Amino acid sequence: MNTETSIFDKIVKERRSVRIYDKSHNYDKSIVERSIERAILSPNSSNMQLWEFYRITNEESKSKIAYYCLDQLPAKTANELVVFVVRPDKYKQSIKFNLDLINSKDSFEKESRRKKRTLYYTKLMPLFYTFDFLFVLSLLKKTFVFFKGLKQPVVREVTSINKKVTIHKSVALAAQTFMLSVKAEGYDTCPLEGFDSKRVKKFLKLPRKAEINMIISVGKAADDGVWYPQKRFAYKDVVREI
Repeated sequence: MNTETSIFDKIVKERRSVRIYDKSHNYDKSIVERSIERAILSPNSSNMQLWEFYRITNEESKSKIAYYCLDQLPAKTANELVVFVVRPDKYKQSIKFNLDLINSKDSFEKESRRKKRTLYYTKLMPLFYTFDFLFVLSLLKKTFVFFKGLKQPVVREVTSINKKVTIHKSVALAAQTFMLSVKAEGYDTCPLEGFDSKRVKKFLKLPRKAEINMIISVGKAADDGVWYPQKRFAYKDVVREI
């Protein structure tokens, strides 16, 4: 095991979901900015980056969000809360971002590859992300995929529900990168899924189509901050080699 592997192994094993933070610790909020910058580098579906990150830092706002998190201790005692938001409504902006990259003078891609990627972002991405009234488009895409799949392998996750899952997976990858980064900075986190999403959305003034992926509390773990030993299934119980 080389040095980099040892460091990463230590970070992964020491990252725990902290239930109580040490409020007396001299908190350095710059670690969250650096960790979000790293999270933005996370892999995501088709480089669409349909995410936003809301830092809740002042005491009044933290108290309000903690209340919406059902007054859980990880939210009440945290130095900061970061809300990870899914933004499917920004797909047109993301498509333009990627097309601008493809057509940039600095693009290193071959012309043939640029044509394929241009087609991907001008045809397939709008078809996947566009608003689907009464799921009519989802039904048509599902029917098309069914018959095409009779003859060859095909991506079958093409409905509006699949779209939602796809974006949430990308945001969750960013959340994991964020938590590992915070641990590497010497601080701790806890991912929260128990919250009133409607009230959080209203507080953040989010549009109707935006969704909350998770809320992550940040701080320095108190001495009694970790409540349970970390237990996982054994490798042999969850891994199958084929």
